[in-house]
Amino acid sequence: MNYTILFAVLNLILISRLRFTLRDRPITKTGDFIRLTIFPILILPFLAISTGWIVLAIYLLLLRPFAAKMLERKEKDLNRNRMIALVIDILVIGIICSPLLNLIPASWSIVFEQQITELFNPTEHRMSVQWQTVLAILFGFLMILNEINLLVRYILEKLQLAPLSNQNQEQIDEKQFRTGRVIGFLERIFVFLFILMGQYTAIGFVLAAKGVVRYPEFGNRSFAEYILIGTLLSALMAMGMAFVVTLFI
Repeated sequence: MNYTILFAVLNLILISRLRFTLRDRPITKTGDFIRLTIFPILILPFLAISTGWIVLAIYLLLLRPFAAKMLERKEKDLNRNRMIALVIDILVIGIICSPLLNLIPASWSIVFEQQITELFNPTEHRMSVQWQTVLAILFGFLMILNEINLLVRYILEKLQLAPLSNQNQEQIDEKQFRTGRVIGFLERIFVFLFILMGQYTAIGFVLAAKGVVRYPEFGNRSFAEYILIGTLLSALMAMGMAFVVTLFI
């Protein structure tokens, strides 16, 4: 398995999927689907033309946009459908990057990498860049930014948990709900980084800080349950992603 190419392709896919961040409704504009397609195909010039390259091009240019459009049609279970699309991406790209199709970098990209390395480190004892490590960390970072958020939201929906009652829900969605999501992003980033650095005790301070800020609102039992379950799920998945990344670095 060529993990460097695998992570490179998946990272471009995840960057295109950042379009879903803070979007609770299906994307319908043609421009959005074009953006979902453009970023992943940027990898194609860096790969040698082969059977694997042709299969990858067909998937990224035709099959993936078609599947995304079909899964975005229904607003119901939208988070589930977006996660299904990601699972399909990971499985298909994993097969394409396996020894079965022998996907390899283009010769010019290898020469280009060497020239860039020499430019920034012209000494005789040059250190090669560990691209697998760099791309694996970036993969984990992109996963916790948006994809884990989709999974947490889907689980909370299935548990029928809401941040507040239906009263003033529109106002909450526009202000506090979005602010809460941003706090969740930052929380997962810190947990992810602390795991990679081995600073496990620092995670407790992050969770405690969130609890202190939210404490005045814990009088509402439903809101307190929503925050507690959401925080624990978010932190647990960020930890899990960090431990997965450590397997490749």
